[in-house]
Amino acid sequence: MKNVKIVTIVAALLVVGSLGWFFFQKSQHSATVFSIRVPDSTIPNDYELAKTLTGRDVLKEENVVLSPVTIQGAGGGTVTMQALLANNIDVAGGSVAIWVNAVSKGAKVKLLLPGSVTEEPQHSGLLVLDDSNIHTIKDLTGKKIAVNVLGAEADFIIRAFLKQNGLTVNQVELVVVPAENQEQVLRTRQVDAIAWTTSGGTQFERTVEHGSVRRIPGTSSFETRGNLSLLTTCEGFSEKFIKDHPDAVRRYLRAVDGARHIVWKEYQKNPDRVRKVYADISKAKGGNPSLAKYYRGPRWSPENQFIADRDIQFWIDRFTEDGLLKAGQIKPSDIYTNDFNPQYKK
Repeated sequence: MKNVKIVTIVAALLVVGSLGWFFFQKSQHSATVFSIRVPDSTIPNDYELAKTLTGRDVLKEENVVLSPVTIQGAGGGTVTMQALLANNIDVAGGSVAIWVNAVSKGAKVKLLLPGSVTEEPQHSGLLVLDDSNIHTIKDLTGKKIAVNVLGAEADFIIRAFLKQNGLTVNQVELVVVPAENQEQVLRTRQVDAIAWTTSGGTQFERTVEHGSVRRIPGTSSFETRGNLSLLTTCEGFSEKFIKDHPDAVRRYLRAVDGARHIVWKEYQKNPDRVRKVYADISKAKGGNPSLAKYYRGPRWSPENQFIADRDIQFWIDRFTEDGLLKAGQIKPSDIYTNDFNPQYKK
């Protein structure tokens, strides 16, 4: 009987010890801090805006820290993609077109979370000077158009709307000019039109406010995509990183999603306050705080929670038409998945 009691006590101690070890391991796992390498930027991000606006540190809540990496180059999504493929960064955002192009050439990358959507024409499009003789897309023949980088959104959008109007990219001259300098080269007549504005955003709003410019009908991403609200940008990782660090990916995306919802809601309530915070953060990061007046909140909305086939298929169709892809070579699911989206319910 005494031996039975001893065995029972020992068994109980083993159970308690096992439970203690289980909870210790669980605690250790949840306390793991994941460092994610991201492209460095002087533009305020949603994490910084959310923290300043509400005091919530969504990154800390998810035990994630960001490690900014300076990327050498002219800027733009193609440079960021190159950095991702070279394993210099862990996550990248950028034009859907760039990701489709990369995957079509064998890159093992995956889009996981939606970014910005097409801006309606009043907020996007190719801009020219008021006295320009360019009035329609067909008038672009022989003209110089400034793009921030070749092989990215503006470049591909130009190719698409030219083709829709019976023209080819060989009938215009694309000139690479950093986004922040495009208004200047337009006003000094070094180029005939600027294309960073085809997707809208700060440069479009600022250039229009300065006056003496007009947009060319049919040249916005929105119109080129059939007047549909489609995703223009998304965020993603390499497939290897997703496989090796799935928990880090989920935590990072929860932080991204949480921050965007915070900023979106705050902007709906008090846009001037959000712009003031945007300016303060921009100044602290060495950016241009004067651009805050053109900030219109996250170029995303709760209606665009997920990536859809149609966001991807538009570019697959364009690249197939241009001979850059073979028919059936890739499909939308090769480019993206919503499985890691914190809002996605299978």
